[in-house]
Amino acid sequence: MTGIGPVEPYRPAEADSPHQDAPTELLRSGPPRFGTRWAALPLPYRRLVQALVVIATATGALFALRPAPHTRAAPNPYPWPAGVTTLHYKGRGTTPTSFRFEVVVARGTPVTVHQVGAGLPELSATTAPRLPLTVKAGNPRLITVRISVYDCASLPPALVLPHLDLLISNETAQQQQSFLFGGTYPHDLWTGLRALCFPNRPYPTPTSPGQDTRDHLTRQ
Repeated sequence: MTGIGPVEPYRPAEADSPHQDAPTELLRSGPPRFGTRWAALPLPYRRLVQALVVIATATGALFALRPAPHTRAAPNPYPWPAGVTTLHYKGRGTTPTSFRFEVVVARGTPVTVHQVGAGLPELSATTAPRLPLTVKAGNPRLITVRISVYDCASLPPALVLPHLDLLISNETAQQQQSFLFGGTYPHDLWTGLRALCFPNRPYPTPTSPGQDTRDHLTRQ
């Protein structure tokens, strides 16, 4: 081998060394960022995408703020008799101490009235028609309650919310239910009791049953 100049050692391993730094271009290579790709899209396409995003956001907010639908609870097919039975006062009967009532059953199976009480230990009650009386839902029945007095002298000095006690039942249960009455029934009841117990003692029409009773006790 011939040549000019000093001989330098050949190091082929340096060219293939795994520790050689990679070119800068290779380190920065990769897919373009979202902003770059978004800017590269045509303007009409970008506007369309923006409009679709706004519509989707507004629709989601509408459904999120929408109140939950009101679900109406189905009525209990087996209600308790006291929960579906009402008693309405319909006025005086043919005698001073007889009073008419309407028994109404709102829904469910028929309700049977077994007993009617006058609400006070000094009073008793009988009915026409006789009991038991069965009332179907949607088919009210009229009942006349006649009040009797065991001892007129033992009557209370005032009638505060007079009521009737009914023993009623249906296919679900049997219950004792008290029905309170305001309006004209307290006045009509006390007028009838006064006519029954003191027929020969006329008194002026009271402003309230309690006041009339106190006046009567004072005159005694």
